[in-house]
This record gives sequence, structure tokens and C-alpha cells, in this order.
Amino acid sequence: MKNRASLSRSPRKSIAVISAALVGALALSAMPAQGASTPGVSDTEIVLGMQLPQTGLASPGYNKVDDAMRAYFDYVNSKGGVNGRKITLVAYDDEYKAGKTVTTASRLINKDKVFAMVGSVGTQTHISVIKDINRRGIPDLFVLSGYSGFYTDPKKYPTTFGSLGTYVTEAKILGKYIKENMATKNVGILYQTDDFGRNTVEGLGIAGLTFTAKKNAASFVAGTQGSGLDAQMQQLKDNNVEVVIVGAVASAFASAVASSNKIGYKPQYVVISVGSDATTFQTILGARGIPAASSAGLLAGTISASHAPSPGEADDEFVKAFKKINDEFNKGPATGKAWDNNVLQGMNIGYMMTAALMGAGKNLTRPGIINYIKNNPSKLSSAALAPLGYSATTHEAYTGFWIGKYDATAVLKPIDGTRKMWTTDSAKGPVTELKYTRPAIAADALPKVG
Repeated sequence: MKNRASLSRSPRKSIAVISAALVGALALSAMPAQGASTPGVSDTEIVLGMQLPQTGLASPGYNKVDDAMRAYFDYVNSKGGVNGRKITLVAYDDEYKAGKTVTTASRLINKDKVFAMVGSVGTQTHISVIKDINRRGIPDLFVLSGYSGFYTDPKKYPTTFGSLGTYVTEAKILGKYIKENMATKNVGILYQTDDFGRNTVEGLGIAGLTFTAKKNAASFVAGTQGSGLDAQMQQLKDNNVEVVIVGAVASAFASAVASSNKIGYKPQYVVISVGSDATTFQTILGARGIPAASSAGLLAGTISASHAPSPGEADDEFVKAFKKINDEFNKGPATGKAWDNNVLQGMNIGYMMTAALMGAGKNLTRPGIINYIKNNPSKLSSAALAPLGYSATTHEAYTGFWIGKYDATAVLKPIDGTRKMWTTDSAKGPVTELKYTRPAIAADALPKVG
């Protein structure tokens, strides 16, 4: 294993890659010496760690998030870093396999001596390391999983904060939409039998939608979708399911559509947001020989939800700013830096992480940044169209979603052309309309946390 300073980039990114840039104008004053008691923090550098599938079945789409986040940090570094410190991101490939997640976490903590984990991807993979990260008091920030069990009991996981709305929250909002607009339809579900899938079923149940196994409920073990989901989709077709809700990752949704297409089954799909990513969907089907135009046609009409603007909203001020930074600072391969929702999410986490580092102050400590995030969610604005829900009693991220439908160009657009935000909790609270005005992004695209 090479040391951090000498690592080089590979298109497959099987080893860590590092962001680094010059220190300049953003520094407000010289830093006092940083005590050795805070790992990953020196007078000139803040080292952050990340785990994600850069290769393997689950990697399409997700493997773009680290380069996007690093690009934003490199932009911040070009403006002087945070209080004179550059931000370095060390990312390792866990292939979406829990055993490798344990190994890479150990390397990040014990060898790379990271200050915090940021933006790590995956529910089942993160379950394998979350207890140890919290036991050590390491900030576990902006996790890319909507599993409510990570966030709703801060006493259990005090250092962990999400970057997505929970699957329960989203399922409740989608469930309300289905109940009000598809009441005469036979509604079924396809879900993976892990905490992601169970969270989805839980939220739908709160919304009043229930399912019967082997009839209008089909399931599969997460990670087995690569061999196809023919039996599951045949089951739903045989039971005359007209609306299929999907509580699964995007590679599984793509497999489900491919299986359905083979048997001439064309239900209305309603997909939890992390499962409907257009890039992943088209990449998976492209590997099966389906041209992009055809896969876009298969995605068209799919209903999903989002807490953020669609990456196709060219006039959105955050989209414009992040696209410009991505174009100038993303050093990933051309296919990896192509603008999409994965890049938008990576940029957004980079933006929030920078805000948290700024807000935590010059004397940067692990307890300090955790307390800042917990107590100042309104100062951590971002591209999202809903506020963060962080507090002393919950570490859930976004509390609201809008519902959209994919068009023929694979862009999610508000249903009926009007975006309406909905909000609820991860318990049994009602779904209500959300009134929220997102703070504007500054002209220099840097957070302002004063």
C-alpha cells in the first residue's frame, strides 16, 4: 500500500485517491498549533475518510460520488481551505461487501488517521462498522443511506448523521400519493430483504399500504439481483399487480425492469429515490445490450421522489454552481465526471461538510464538530429543497420530498409541472405540505455560516 501522498489515480479507483490543492485566500488568520489529540487535523490539513463501491455490482452511479465530493473540496482548497487547512479526502473501495467495509474502515481509522468519516455509501455495509465508529467517537457525517435506524436514536449512534431523508419518511410520502391517486389499482411491492427494504415496507404500512408475501409482495436477497429478478416479476404479473413499488437499489430496479420487459409486463413503477437513479439504471441496462434511448424509454413514466432539484434543472442556482465546479475541478475519468444526480449529491455533501468544518471553528475537535452539526442545522444549508432535521433527539437529514415522474430523456420532473414539497417524520406523524425557502448560494459557491 502506497502512502497517502504518493497515491495515483486509476480509472477503476481500486486504491485511495487524494484531493489536495494550494492554500490561499479563504484563510482568515494563522492557525495555532493543533494538538496531537485530534487525529486527522494538523496546522495545514484535515483528513477525511470515505467508503463506497467503486467496483462491483452496486458501483454504477455510486462510484462517482467520491470524485464529485473531492472536486468540491479541491475548489475550497483553491480558495484557501478552511481556516488555513486544506481538505484531503481518502476514499476506499468496499465493493458493497460488508467484510471489505470492515477492512477499509480499519485502514482509514488506524493507518490514515482520519478526522471524520464523510458520505459513506450503503445501509448494509455501514451497519458493519457504525458501532465501532461511534464507540471511538469518530464523526460519522452525512452517510449516504436513508435507513432510519442509523439516525432516530442519537443515544445509540451519537456521532452519525444522515445526508438523505429516511426511507420511512419517503415511503410515507409516496404512500400518501399512491393512496390518493391510484386507489383503484392493484398495488404491489418488490423489495430487498434488508433494512432498506424493511424500512420501505414500514413507511408504506404507516401510509396504509399492506402486502401479502408471494402474491403482491415479491422480495429478494440484496446483492443477488445480478442474476435477474425473473421469478419475482413473473409473480407480480401473475397476481395482476398494476403498480409496483420498488424498495431496492438502482441496480435491482434495472434488473427488475429488464426481467419485466422480457415477459411483456409493463406496470406503473413507483421507486424509492436511491433506487431510481437514471445513470445507474441506464448503465446496467446498457451492459445488457439495451441502447441508451431504449433504456430512457423504459424509465419514462417511473414515479419517484427527491429532496433536491433534479440535476437536469439547468436554471437552479446550486445546479449551475456545482456543474461549473465539477467541470473545472473533477479529475475523475470523463464518464465519472459526467453530470448527474450522483455528482450533484457528492458536491452537496462536500458543501455541507465544508460548512460544518467552518462552523466548528479554528480549534477543530471531534466533539466540537458533532455538537455544531447537532445544534445548528439551519446553518448547514445546501442544494436541498427541504431543511435538515438534525437535533438533540434525531440525526435524520432532510425532512421533505417532492414527487416527480421521469420523462423520455431520463429527467425527473414534477408531476403535472408543479413542484410541491411534502414533509413527515420516521414515526407515525402525518404527511403535510412543506413550506420552506432554500437559502441562496453565495456568488463564490462557498458556505456562509456566520
